[in-house]
Amino acid sequence: MYKVAIVIPTCNAGREFANLLAEIARQSLPIACKLVIDSASTDGTADAARRHGWQVRSISMAEFSHGGTRQMAVELLPDDIEIVVFLTQDVRLPGRYSLEKLVGAFVDNQDNDQEAHVAAAYGRQVPNEGASIYAAVDREFNYPAVSRIKSMADSRELGIKTTFLSDSFAAYRVQDLLKIGGFPHINICEDMYVAGRLLLAGKRIAYVAEAAARHSHEPKLKDMWQRYRDMGRFQKDNPWIRESFGSAGGEGMKLFRYQVGRIYKEKGIAGVLKLLAFDIVKFAAYKLG
Repeated sequence: MYKVAIVIPTCNAGREFANLLAEIARQSLPIACKLVIDSASTDGTADAARRHGWQVRSISMAEFSHGGTRQMAVELLPDDIEIVVFLTQDVRLPGRYSLEKLVGAFVDNQDNDQEAHVAAAYGRQVPNEGASIYAAVDREFNYPAVSRIKSMADSRELGIKTTFLSDSFAAYRVQDLLKIGGFPHINICEDMYVAGRLLLAGKRIAYVAEAAARHSHEPKLKDMWQRYRDMGRFQKDNPWIRESFGSAGGEGMKLFRYQVGRIYKEKGIAGVLKLLAFDIVKFAAYKLG
């Protein structure tokens, strides 16, 4: 098995963070390095990490970016680390074998062509207990029960979704990450950016349905507007992604049909109208980005 590090960027992670640290401590996978990059927390997050045996690097909030902070973490890792796992502070790992199954993608999917091996893997995200249908429906569609290995060839079917990967629960082969220049200093979609670069370099990305984490967010219009506006701006700043992989195309329509069917069954026409309101906000924000 590989020598593995775990990295969690934090900022005021709250009381539940200690539960995540305890869940990580119970994982079956041996961890060689555990690193928290903390952005000026005032709620004792950094102290909680230290009590659980984690290394902590403290930075100011002004220094934080989703891509830049992750790249900082990669550069702080010991030279012998082969796989780095990234989690967000709000995920939960109730299963003891979640990390082992995630990292297992790098072992189980070796290829005779060493240039075409799995360079990144991401696990299944299931909604938090008690999550609303509006928080759950996208998770259900984007994280199905069947695993898959993606390469550039899949862009003909999946379009831009070929680059889908979530740093809330993902792992990277460090040498491959460094070869493409690491994470960019951007504040959104750093995972999509890296996935695109890895795929263009001939590598593969594994979706590991057997490796599960709990993670979801209830939709809030203000947050939704800002997120999708940032995503639209990211796409405009990085036209190479759409040029290389295409648009969402059929995958976008599949998601919409799934949303409508799933929500109609539980909430009826009123639920579908609420979904449409959310989608209109997303579309408008994305276009204005």
